[in-house]
Amino acid sequence: MRRAHAGNSGEVTSAIGARSGIDRLARGRSNGRRSRPTILLTMMVEMAAGGFRFLWRLTALRGWLMRASLLVGLCIPAAPGNAEDGKPIGSTTLAALADSPRSSFALPSLDGPGLELARLRGRIVLVHFFATWCEPCRAEMASLRDLQARLDGRPFAIVPISVAEADGAVRRFFVGESLPFAVLLDRDRSVARAWGIHTLPSTVVLDRTLKARFLAEGDVDWARPDVMKILSDLLVEVGG
Repeated sequence: MRRAHAGNSGEVTSAIGARSGIDRLARGRSNGRRSRPTILLTMMVEMAAGGFRFLWRLTALRGWLMRASLLVGLCIPAAPGNAEDGKPIGSTTLAALADSPRSSFALPSLDGPGLELARLRGRIVLVHFFATWCEPCRAEMASLRDLQARLDGRPFAIVPISVAEADGAVRRFFVGESLPFAVLLDRDRSVARAWGIHTLPSTVVLDRTLKARFLAEGDVDWARPDVMKILSDLLVEVGG
């Protein structure tokens, strides 16, 4: 009877052990089923985090490129104020150019439609390169506005071009002012480079065929008699 009892006890122990093993296996499988969604969710979160990190890096790269572009624009030196080098303000002379073709361009404007240079053929054109950080540029811009008013109704046009600057900076530069001409935006300096502009302000004077005839590297007083004589002679060529 003891042996039978012992045998039954062993059988019961084995059964209990087997049942426990089955329970552990079931729990393991159940835990496995619960862990798969957890793993997938973790992977999705990690992928999303990686995507956010990529977008952040891309945004940072874009910001760096924009700053680099502006710094490249700032590498164009400003002409020293004439008062600083002992010359009267606005005393830069217009230097006659030899046969020096300039490529045509089309640029967006600050507020309004863009402009194609080719549409100004038949007029005397002043292509004026400037920047808002350029100290002599502000006074010269006022001189250009006065010149446009004096030559109103004549075959004459002034084309100011902001070089390598953000639109907002240019807009702030002209806030509260009424402009008689459209301000164009050479955001990437492509036109300034193509035209060989190395100093701001610089102005290229074009004749009626849009050929470059004169260049001023520095600020000009556009009311000076010698300057007006040059422009008047060019206007005679047009018949204006």
